[in-house]
Amino acid sequence: MESISKAYLIFLLLGCLMTQTNSLTLDEIKDQIVNDWRSLALELNPFELGGQIFPTYVRRQWNFTSDSEFSMKIEIFNDHSGSNRRQTYEGSGIITYQGESSSIQGAFLCQFNLNKTLILTLHTDEVVTQFNQIQTEGITWVKDKPQDITLLAVPAFNKLAGQPLVVYDLIYFHDNYLYMGEVDAFGNVASLEQPPQGICPPLIPFSDDTTPLTLEELKEEMVTGVWSSIAKEVRPGFDNQGQVITIYITRELSFPDDSSFDLIINRFPGPGQTESLLDFEMIGSLIWEGDASSVVPGAQFTQFVVNEVYLTPKSEAIVSAFNQNLPAGVDPFQLNQRANLTQKDFPGLGLSKDEQVKENDIIYMRQNRLYLGARPVDGSRPYPIEKRTYSLSDDLVDPERSASKGVIILLSLVIFSVWI
Repeated sequence: MESISKAYLIFLLLGCLMTQTNSLTLDEIKDQIVNDWRSLALELNPFELGGQIFPTYVRRQWNFTSDSEFSMKIEIFNDHSGSNRRQTYEGSGIITYQGESSSIQGAFLCQFNLNKTLILTLHTDEVVTQFNQIQTEGITWVKDKPQDITLLAVPAFNKLAGQPLVVYDLIYFHDNYLYMGEVDAFGNVASLEQPPQGICPPLIPFSDDTTPLTLEELKEEMVTGVWSSIAKEVRPGFDNQGQVITIYITRELSFPDDSSFDLIINRFPGPGQTESLLDFEMIGSLIWEGDASSVVPGAQFTQFVVNEVYLTPKSEAIVSAFNQNLPAGVDPFQLNQRANLTQKDFPGLGLSKDEQVKENDIIYMRQNRLYLGARPVDGSRPYPIEKRTYSLSDDLVDPERSASKGVIILLSLVIFSVWI
């Protein structure tokens, strides 16, 4: 009987471990969401105006007082200094859950109805002028003066009189971090018809007081993992005419040692697709450039220098497209065959035999998460140093490290069970 009890306990523990590795149910999300949340660092957001895409920086705070009520504060800045505010939104209301995301397993589309309060403050003369030029009634905008717009019309973002602002977003949890959604590379607002297709950098609990890693601790930790995307990432890319488009990728990053890297980027045809169009691999050296605590405490400035480049086309359409007008010195591509593009001209991927690819970046680690710097909103590489974004990209996690922690806990409990 004693051995049966022990076996049953082990079975239950295994079940608990398996449950922890699966996505949260809606009820579990509702339990976990009740907390105060904040941005880890200033977040780089695209802003499209007149056919051009400009960078803005955002700081978010969300307080979920229950699974159906919230308050929020969103500050928008003109640059990464965190001092030149452009707009501030403060509001509260109710949240309703619309259903599971078709793009991200375990994420739920939600409606946020700001029917209690919505206060908007404009912080620059330029924005005040823009708002006043198209404001028809009810408000005269004044710099740094909070304006209650809960039921007022605001033509600047198509808000109607007598109706509260209603917006849509995703709610998703990975471990103990909260993620919300991203629609595309242009900063468009989500709707039922155009739901988010990716996730933003995470929000962390206000109570999270994780101690930043030193440079040596960061180097020791990063080389022990293979760091992968949590979900498909929404990124700016280019079409055949050089115009910015939305692309969908996943990343897998490893460090053979603290001065080298291997990065594989998988590009997908759409957010819900599982078969990649191509795999793009870069191998190179890593140069440490100094403390980046101005971005987030514990971050380090780095430069990635690419020494080897490989491309593996995964679809016949990509093979056909790449084989048209092949540059001199590039052999025809073959399906699922890894092609070496090191020191070769390939304008379609921004490669030149006379120019080594370099990127001015950031590396930051927090718990089982690794962050690089955010990409410039115009789709270009963060090089030269003036193009560094001073913000964090979506986080990468090491799945094996997460699993191994669970196994260690499980084995400890199993060993303990032998003695009871």
